[in-house]
Amino acid sequence: MTLVSSGASNFWNHANDVEEDIKNNKHTLFTDNIISQNKGILISFLLYSISIIIVFYESINLNRPILPFFLIWVFITWWYSDSIYLKKIFKIRLKTHYIGELLTYSIAYSMYTMSIWLIFSDSITKGLIMSLIFLCFGTAGVMLKDLKDIEGDREAGLKTLGVMFSPSILIKVSCIFLILYFIIIILATYFGVFKLMTIIILIPLTILLKNTFFHFHAKNWILEVKDIKNIKSMVFSTYSSLIILGFTNFF
Repeated sequence: MTLVSSGASNFWNHANDVEEDIKNNKHTLFTDNIISQNKGILISFLLYSISIIIVFYESINLNRPILPFFLIWVFITWWYSDSIYLKKIFKIRLKTHYIGELLTYSIAYSMYTMSIWLIFSDSITKGLIMSLIFLCFGTAGVMLKDLKDIEGDREAGLKTLGVMFSPSILIKVSCIFLILYFIIIILATYFGVFKLMTIIILIPLTILLKNTFFHFHAKNWILEVKDIKNIKSMVFSTYSSLIILGFTNFF
């Protein structure tokens, strides 16, 4: 179900973003004319429908409230990129403004995490904690995702985070949310939600603080080309922490 729903979201995004992708020199199935926009929208509808059917079945079979969380995810990710249907109804496309970006990602990460979690566990409390963890993780990521597309987004008239805020502000806020992400995991471990071995997540936290947070703090959060290794360290520490969280608790 994860692959199907993620595929639906990706197809819908790209089917609605052809002009922006061309301006940002992105190569996709649509910009390279491998598949038409209409076919892309049809495939996305099909994948979304399959996902909803699977989740509906799992909700009934497991007797857990999976479907409501998933439907919220479907709606917000659809509205985020849709320029054909929902934009006409609500008069706004969430992707075109940074408030819409933040609203979409905060809801999408939380709801998707809950829907996936409830397939494998009936613990609502642990699911909420996991949702909060991935909310911080996702928000940290969305702060930086538009940096590579600033010129194209500005040309397209989009008011994305990359256009409206300086890279210095975005990297700072991203680091803060990642630190919150680590703090929630550590607190959850302390209170017995996660296994004690999860505490080794302090290692990637230390790497993040040393190589990224304190590094940029010392230079007043000015982002330069030579800082790429510090950004890579940030990515490494974050994804290694996810591996630690997964292996110490779910394997």
